[in-house]
Amino acid sequence: MTPWYDTIPTLVQILTAVSGLAVAAWALLGSNWQALREHSTAQHLFAGSVLVMATMWAGSAGVRPGLDFYLLGYTAAVLMMGLRLALVAGLLALLLNSIMVAWLQGDAAWPMLGYRYLVQIALPMLFSYGFYRWVYLRMAHNPFIYMLVAGFFNAGFTHAVADLLNGGALWALGVYSAEQIWHDYLRYFPLTMFPEGIVNGMFIAGMVAFHPLWLSTFDEESYFR
Repeated sequence: MTPWYDTIPTLVQILTAVSGLAVAAWALLGSNWQALREHSTAQHLFAGSVLVMATMWAGSAGVRPGLDFYLLGYTAAVLMMGLRLALVAGLLALLLNSIMVAWLQGDAAWPMLGYRYLVQIALPMLFSYGFYRWVYLRMAHNPFIYMLVAGFFNAGFTHAVADLLNGGALWALGVYSAEQIWHDYLRYFPLTMFPEGIVNGMFIAGMVAFHPLWLSTFDEESYFR
């Protein structure tokens, strides 16, 4: 049986791979690696984020290949590490997840790594960071707003955006029809957004309560002045 990703034109695979590499290079070159080397706690959080995301993605399930359901963890990663490091962590998690899937199932869809990184990871993370910045600039600096809006609601909307981008791309590329994508994927929005919001929101709330300094996007002086 022909793998689903073989129906995607080679040119699209190349373009998404090049675009994904450009995003990864921007994140790698702009990250504060010196600070990461000097703080063992930051190293543990970074490595733990990579492992947690890769493990959550390995538990994906779905009706059709390429239209999978799984927890993302993007908002927690972005709020904790900032956008650039989160993008690097997402890339490493994708590689680790692909190795895990190849070991367990024998087919990790290696030709789609560029597509997966760009469409399913980088763009949703950009949305999540943009949503956080909108909350920071437009709403009161209140820890509850940070946890509820920038954490819980942000994570839910980020999951919806990731699903829309993936479903829309596979529809535009002719992999699945609009009816198939809606019936087997997009109509389950409420079942995917709420758990994503709960998991990320609870993590952010715990960090604000016990380790606010571990959140690079949480200005303790501003929120608790």
